[in-house]
Amino acid sequence: MAFGRTSPRDLPLFADLSGRDIREIFRAGEEVSVPAGWSLILEQTPPDAAYLILSGTAAVREKGEEIAELGPGDIAGEVAVRKNTLRTATVTAKSRLQLLHFTREKFDDLTRRLPAFRDAIDATIAERRGGS
Repeated sequence: MAFGRTSPRDLPLFADLSGRDIREIFRAGEEVSVPAGWSLILEQTPPDAAYLILSGTAAVREKGEEIAELGPGDIAGEVAVRKNTLRTATVTAKSRLQLLHFTREKFDDLTRRLPAFRDAIDATIAERRGGS
C-alpha cells in the first residue's frame, strides 16, 4: 500500500482517514500502469472512472492549454464522477504512471460508505474549482 517513499497517510487526501478507510479505498481500486503520453481522461467525455496517482506525473489540459500538473496522492476524474458531468479537462501522463483505477460504481460506493473520503473528495473539488 505504500508507494515510493510516501505513505498514503502522508498524503493530504488521506490525512483524516482511518487505516481501515485507506485499506478499503485501496481494495476498491485496481492498480494499473500507463506509459508517458497516454491520456487517461479526455475532455468532454462521460465520467466512467476516477484515478488516484500512486507515482509519476500527469498534465491537466483544458482546450489544449496545460492548467495543472498532478503527482502522487492526487486524484483525477473525481469532479465529473462526483458531479455527474462531462469531463472538464484532458489528463495525460507526463511520465509512466502507477494509478489506482476506480470504476464510477466503486467510486460512488466509496463516497457513500466513507464520509471522510467523501469529504476529502468534495474539499479537493472545491479547491480546484476555486483555483480555476
